[in-house]
Amino acid sequence: MKLLDRTNLYFLSAAVLIFGLGGLLFYFMFKEVINNDLSEKLRERKDYVLKQLEKNDSILNYQSISGNTVSITRAAGKYPLVEQCSDTTMFDRVEDNYKTYRQLVFRAEVRGQWYGIAVRRLIVEDTGFIRGVVLLESGLFLAFVALLTLINSLLSRRIWKPFYRILDAISGYKIDQGESLQLGRGAISEFNDLAAAIEKMTVKIRKEFLIQKEFTENASHEIQTPLAIIRNKMEILLQSPDVTEEQMLLIKSMYSAAGRLSKLNEALLILSRIENRQFHAVSDICVNDLIDHRLNGLEELIQMKNLTVEKQYDYRLRTKMNPYLADILFENLIVNAIKHNQPDGRIRIHITEGKISIANSGEPPRVAPDKLFGRFVKDNQKSSSLGLGLPIVKAICDTYSFPIAYTYEGQLHKMTVQLVSEGVLVA
Repeated sequence: MKLLDRTNLYFLSAAVLIFGLGGLLFYFMFKEVINNDLSEKLRERKDYVLKQLEKNDSILNYQSISGNTVSITRAAGKYPLVEQCSDTTMFDRVEDNYKTYRQLVFRAEVRGQWYGIAVRRLIVEDTGFIRGVVLLESGLFLAFVALLTLINSLLSRRIWKPFYRILDAISGYKIDQGESLQLGRGAISEFNDLAAAIEKMTVKIRKEFLIQKEFTENASHEIQTPLAIIRNKMEILLQSPDVTEEQMLLIKSMYSAAGRLSKLNEALLILSRIENRQFHAVSDICVNDLIDHRLNGLEELIQMKNLTVEKQYDYRLRTKMNPYLADILFENLIVNAIKHNQPDGRIRIHITEGKISIANSGEPPRVAPDKLFGRFVKDNQKSSSLGLGLPIVKAICDTYSFPIAYTYEGQLHKMTVQLVSEGVLVA
């Protein structure tokens, strides 16, 4: 979730809580104000009734048409002057239903005569009153929250604009390019401090990257030269007529070890260059043609194991890749399928829309599938493989964001690569 969305979520949650509690407080306060106003009106009506009784008894005839607002009865004896204010329900003959009234009941002596008097005022029905208050509060709440959310979003986008500019610059920055990262400055000091810290950090990272790159290339070059000399000298020794059979075996073992070390050095250099994103050139690659070309180049290895190659091309796939990396990717996948195959086995190559799978027959894996792409991991420890073929494949796939997966089904080891590609259906 984005920071702005989370901020708005917290804001809305707080607003709902505050306005909900505020709405309840407003409702009860408003109700209290209405009750106080009703009580005040009833006392005014009490004074009016008493004044009319002081003049004459004609007000006694008024109560029959007063609509339940006044009730006066003559009482015998003396009563204490106690007032009682309460709600009551009475039948309204005009509207033919019961209504709720607030009433003030009291006793009074007027011109020597005691009276029991009740003055009433109609209370607005609860449902209508509550509905009106709720609708009014809800409308104001929604309008207020919507306005505040809009203002908060606009202000937040404006305030956080330098941050997103820094983020875009970091996302597009390539450490292996010669340009330094320049983030610029704005009006917000915290973002300026962030930009300065990132610029300083990238300068240090780039410096360390260049040192590591130079060391890797120099080390690889310096190692290859003596290895070539060693292998050349060994070839001369192998051709010498004075070498005994025992010496011949030792020289062959040393020659093989030097060759393996040379291949290891080359593989690690390639892997380092791939991980450091040093291959920038991109071309339009036809996967089908590249696979056929690699199969032709490896025909001798395929015949040595008497393997059967089954090809099923449902689509002609094209993808954007560095040609050198594309060649390494598919060559390593095919070589892996050949090396880890069994004699008289088979290789299945299936190209579908945006996907290629290369499967080979073989025994169940001895290594967990999630560890197969690790460096120097081999399914058979006695194998002469360096254990770097699949790590190189994984590094290339990661470079281009190609998902790669391994499965073992029906006695077939299958590598599947999902390509960011354009497919043309084969008729």
